Amino acid sequence: MIRDFGDDEGGFIFTTDAVLALVVVFIFTASIVTYFALPNYMGADHQHLEALAADALDVMRQDGTLYSAAAMYSRNNTAGAENVIRSELRSLLPPGVGYEFKMGPYPTLRNDSGILVSRDTASRAIVISGPEEGWLGRAWYKMEEVTLEDQQINSTTTVWNFHNWLTNFWNSLYLRPYWGYQTAPQNITFSVPSSNIQWGKFLLGSCNRRNKASYGANMVINNVPHIVRNDSFTFLNVRPGTTTELMYNYQGNITSLVGGSNRFYVQFTNMTTTGTRDYDLPWFSIIANYTNTIKVPRGIITRTYPFNDAAGLAVPELTGLDKNGTMGYGRIYDLNTGTVTNLNTRRVIAWNSMVRQNHSYSDGLPFVITNVNGGGDDGCAVSVTRDIPIPAGSRILDAYTVVNPYGGVDNALVEVWNGTAWNVAFCSFNYGGVTYSAGDGYGNVPGIIYIRDYLRAGRTNKVRVTIWDNVPGQDYDLVGLVDCYSTVSYTSLPIQWNNYPFASYQNSTNVSAPVRQFTIGSDAKKVLLFVGAGLDTKTIKVEVKNSTSAWTQLYTGPVPFSLDIGAIDVAGSRIFTTGGNPGNYSARPGTYNIRVTINSGQGWESGDSNAEIYSGTRVAVIYPKFLANMWATEYANDAYTAQALARQELIEMLQASGYNIDPSLIRTEALYTGDIPNSLPVRLTLWRS
Repeated sequence: MIRDFGDDEGGFIFTTDAVLALVVVFIFTASIVTYFALPNYMGADHQHLEALAADALDVMRQDGTLYSAAAMYSRNNTAGAENVIRSELRSLLPPGVGYEFKMGPYPTLRNDSGILVSRDTASRAIVISGPEEGWLGRAWYKMEEVTLEDQQINSTTTVWNFHNWLTNFWNSLYLRPYWGYQTAPQNITFSVPSSNIQWGKFLLGSCNRRNKASYGANMVINNVPHIVRNDSFTFLNVRPGTTTELMYNYQGNITSLVGGSNRFYVQFTNMTTTGTRDYDLPWFSIIANYTNTIKVPRGIITRTYPFNDAAGLAVPELTGLDKNGTMGYGRIYDLNTGTVTNLNTRRVIAWNSMVRQNHSYSDGLPFVITNVNGGGDDGCAVSVTRDIPIPAGSRILDAYTVVNPYGGVDNALVEVWNGTAWNVAFCSFNYGGVTYSAGDGYGNVPGIIYIRDYLRAGRTNKVRVTIWDNVPGQDYDLVGLVDCYSTVSYTSLPIQWNNYPFASYQNSTNVSAPVRQFTIGSDAKKVLLFVGAGLDTKTIKVEVKNSTSAWTQLYTGPVPFSLDIGAIDVAGSRIFTTGGNPGNYSARPGTYNIRVTINSGQGWESGDSNAEIYSGTRVAVIYPKFLANMWATEYANDAYTAQALARQELIEMLQASGYNIDPSLIRTEALYTGDIPNSLPVRLTLWRS
């Protein structure tokens, strides 16, 4: 989208977000044997309850809980069936969620009477088929506590981003050759949320309006110069609609990043023409790879799925691409080699044919989107897709997608395929009844989006990331995605890990202070805050309160990867902790509010003055002690074989999770299945208590 700040012919947008964490996902629609009483969309919380209900039923079917309960009911062991169901639901559902469970003609189970007064309930139903006549072997292992262990999280994120032509803020790089600030150096500060840094790099765009070479640059990071000669830039293309505006890009390595606060400025050099608008800085980003360590319950499996890098420029009609008049439909930019090739095929798709639809344009090659969001504007885009397989019967604990865009990027779209449908997890502008921005979404391009509520276990999910440059003035510009990935954490153990994500939102000012409510139940041992703020964020402030207290500050300073807010609280005000020390504390059950204040940079530093927060910002409440049983079930023609098979499956399952088990603690039983009905409807209804 073009934004005028004076005499400007075009302005890109390039925003990225960064910040990491753990996060995961369950949402969903039906399998072949599943039917749904599908309500209308009623907001994110309703959608989350639907996801919980669908996922809980799926897990209970996969691990044999439903079949065990059905067999017990059929033998008139109602108390045993109810105990199995309640134990499983306690490990699957977070505190503060009420439930009603109904299987066939058997008694209804509720954990409270909130369904009578709740304004919003979500229900899911499945039909289980009775097994052939035989024996269901069931084995269980009493696990009193899951120990915590260190888990390393390696992340690549954009830690600073500029998404608007620098000459929108002053008209001559020749007369004012310092970005930060005009005629003399002035550092721009940014944060790297770890001191364990593997590498860093910067992407520097350039435009010469007089058919000449790029400028040169001295990129100074933490007082260390990074010299870039003007002949080191890669020529990209002649800017569409012009004959003399030449676009360039440079990718360089950084060795001087430090954990916490950093600073940089850019000095423009080697400028051979003196016109006030001869040179432009159209985009700039700093990307870092680093590692953080957090404590998580033992037995969690974490997988990272990288996307292919993608970059380029697409136009709807044949156009000249270089000074020699070479014609084509755009350029493909290879981020690994720094080379460009022509796009010789017209690639155009309408917005309504792309969003939440299967299409062939997510192959990493550039394309044009027409009539973006029905507004009449077009977009120059790239899109990538990644498969996310999750084993059947898994409890998905956390999942997120990191988006690292660069170039003339105005907008972004993150979609998730759960096996039956595409769902929108993020859009830069308001879409589908969800408010993502106080304005039109200009520059609202995130680095991390929480996707747990959109994934399903037992399926090959897909995540699709699309970014584009809005071109109302037909000023098509390069866009790209680099080092993007999705991370999913899951387990077969009944570990409870509850996430409370903030809503993704771009404010209209450079300060934003959203509030999120979270709940702590009994036996919680870790309360963490993961942070996902806009890439122009200077500092954040974190505060908490209960129903009677005033806001209490827990942290203020550079953007961190995560905060153990329970450790901070127990060493200070003890708003939601009761005692212990920062390494081993106890949390107080209850409902609390947390406020995260985002302070963003100035317009000339980042391209706008809008503060953003993304759903990667979330509170995680972890329960390593759960007093629950680990189950396994198997069928056989006789009771002895059924029990032996179930016992062996349970041993293998626990060993795969890293546990040294005591076989003497395993208990088994066999249930006759010949008199289970051929089909039993099972319905689970959830609400907020």
